[in-house]
Amino acid sequence: MLLSVELKNIQHVKNMTFSLDLNQNKLTCLVGKNGVGKTTLIKSILNFRSADTLSKTTSSGIFKTDSEVVYKLGTDEFVFSYDRSINSLNCKSAIPDNIKNTIDVELPMPFGQRFNHFQSISTADKDIRTAIILGQHTRPAELIEFLSDIYSSNKFENLVEIKVKNVKYYCIPLDGDRYVREDHLSSGEFFLISLYRKITNRCKLIVIDEIDISLDAAAQAHLIRRLRTFCDAYRVNIFCTTHSLAIMRTLKDSELFYMTNTDGNGDVIPASYNYIKSIMFGFTGWDKYILTEDEMLKNFLKFIITKYCPTNFSRYKIISIGGGSNVTTLLKLNSKEKFLSQPDNVISILDGDQEIFKYNKKCPGTHFLPFESVEKRIYSDHRLAKFLPDFVHTEKFNTKKPDKIFYEEIIDKQLITDIEIFEYLCKETEQGIIRLIEIISKFLAQRPN
Repeated sequence: MLLSVELKNIQHVKNMTFSLDLNQNKLTCLVGKNGVGKTTLIKSILNFRSADTLSKTTSSGIFKTDSEVVYKLGTDEFVFSYDRSINSLNCKSAIPDNIKNTIDVELPMPFGQRFNHFQSISTADKDIRTAIILGQHTRPAELIEFLSDIYSSNKFENLVEIKVKNVKYYCIPLDGDRYVREDHLSSGEFFLISLYRKITNRCKLIVIDEIDISLDAAAQAHLIRRLRTFCDAYRVNIFCTTHSLAIMRTLKDSELFYMTNTDGNGDVIPASYNYIKSIMFGFTGWDKYILTEDEMLKNFLKFIITKYCPTNFSRYKIISIGGGSNVTTLLKLNSKEKFLSQPDNVISILDGDQEIFKYNKKCPGTHFLPFESVEKRIYSDHRLAKFLPDFVHTEKFNTKKPDKIFYEEIIDKQLITDIEIFEYLCKETEQGIIRLIEIISKFLAQRPN
């Protein structure tokens, strides 16, 4: 079931469409610079459930006569258009409760539902106290395990659940019939309890604006891992926004999206962590690494990627190490110590003449050119009168290998360029190059779920 939200002329958003497939039961995180329209989008989603959201949480000045939000949920469509009589958006058709209840949205202070829950807890305090004295409560094992995992603490071991008029409340009993209510815990702890309550209510979509508020970096990183588990266990989708690098770093490629706004036209695109880190915070970084032997092979791989893999999802870096055995050693060392990245983010590509060595061939993540090397292949083809047949190359005694002498000579005499050499090799070894392109393209592509 697809949910689509299309905004037209609301505040600084002239046009933007955002869609989520609610059948995926997954975590989705949206990031972007301040002012691009993230919170406007979140409020618009909540407006689908509570039609007065935009009028209550924003100024009337954000609307124009042609302002509009179009919601599509499956085959149903609902249009909220500008209504001059209320100076806000209004929908002429009633939205059934079962459709409204598909979505639950949590805004940050002061509009978030968890802040409105304070009054409910205070009102129920007498019943909570009675339940504590009489021992009329249960142990919420899953919630305790969730909080203990997030905070790496046994603080919540005695947490209890009390039902008052079919509403669940949580507190920690103390000696002498005293207790700590959930609203007296830290703001981060209270938020997590509120979030757990939403998840277990089994809405199809839970939306949280600024999910990182009140949580330290360690708690943020742990939370993402647990939310994935909840999405699967409770068949829900969780959509959130954040500015936290700790959260972004723990997200999978398929979970992370970047919002842009160009002259009022909003767009949401999949993006890697390092791309976002670079564009939002000015930090440089790489998603993937390709280790190779020397500058010649490095330049050849750059040529292949630029020409045949131009639209890569990942930010990548090619590093020339020097010597096939050195490359393999470094690749194996990274698998153990992960100093570059996780093992599946690092591969090596060696000259074809390195494939005869078992330590290279048996090393996971190692791939080879479909020919011995750039210099060896063009030198061999020249001797067969296939490459620069009219050029007269005189063999001379030199400490350098003849293929390298040949390459230096044709470059120095400007008989051909590196690019022309690379194009020749790709044409002559087409099938092998196609296989290599497939390997590189798959490596640089977006990681699957």
